[in-house]
Amino acid sequence: MRKSFVIGIASVATAVFFAGCVQAAPTGATYEKLRIRVSTSGTALGVDSLAATKFSELVKEASGGNIRIDVFPSCQLSGGSMPKNVALLAQGKQYEMAVLSATVLGNLDEKYLVVGIPFTFSSYADVNARLDGTGGKWLAKMLQEKGITYLSGMHNGLKQITNGKREIKTPADIKGLKIRIPGGEVGIRTFKQFGADPVAMSWSEVFTSLQQGTVDGQENSYQTIDSGKVFEVQKYLTQWNYSYDGYFFLANTEAWNKFSDATKALLQEKSLEAALWGRKYLEDSEGTLKKKFKDAGMVITELNKDELQPFVDAVKPVQEYFIDKFGEEACAAWGLKK
Repeated sequence: MRKSFVIGIASVATAVFFAGCVQAAPTGATYEKLRIRVSTSGTALGVDSLAATKFSELVKEASGGNIRIDVFPSCQLSGGSMPKNVALLAQGKQYEMAVLSATVLGNLDEKYLVVGIPFTFSSYADVNARLDGTGGKWLAKMLQEKGITYLSGMHNGLKQITNGKREIKTPADIKGLKIRIPGGEVGIRTFKQFGADPVAMSWSEVFTSLQQGTVDGQENSYQTIDSGKVFEVQKYLTQWNYSYDGYFFLANTEAWNKFSDATKALLQEKSLEAALWGRKYLEDSEGTLKKKFKDAGMVITELNKDELQPFVDAVKPVQEYFIDKFGEEACAAWGLKK
């Protein structure tokens, strides 16, 4: 089976270039009749679910309706559990495909959390260079060993921090805040380094917990802050791009190997097209969402390079810890070195 780990960036020219690296679906092919289930972790409005829906539409059209993709958002097929979502995919139970984040994959192997080590990336251009190169290759190899086939990838987003207590301009401003994180040692160590109290919590509980003051804040991309309506219950947002998370189109390898060559080629091609759409959608939406949040009454603080540096310096020990833990090869694949 041919592995595909190429993901294009948002520009049309680059998309065409990368598409040439993926096996094209044969012209005039007749596709087997299939019904494929795709599980996502985000809500129906999350970029993972939106891109999965786009994938479904593209495949249906290209296959003449023979291949139908059913999208199940919010971990519906795993009882609302993100850890179970990836475990069931690896086992080949309940569904054949999924669009999962690196954070969720971390429940399978914590090494996938390498993409979220703080301040590895400063922009989406930085991310794309790694995702389309050494980082994507590393990810495809790691997943294959777990019985999962990597098809394409896009952004969950560069993460910002919100809270209901105060504006965050310096590392000292984070001290003492209860910050919701999705779990994992990277988030725990990072926020403890800032003197905060990180609280691991399922996404389904976050809105109510913020509303009731059980936690003071959370960290997520602009798109997730919007789809989860976090901006309705948080006063302050600091844009610091402190961490990254990606979404990846994945298939259970055993199920994948049962598909015909023509079907595999089509699914690869259309997952890439959907991933490119997802990247562009997320990157283009951030400016619009920023205005939306401000109009809703949020105070948005954008840190310049000099203002950001104390945060970067503060977490150097965290970076060094994870380089030692995850290994220099994994970290270098994503551009992080001692």
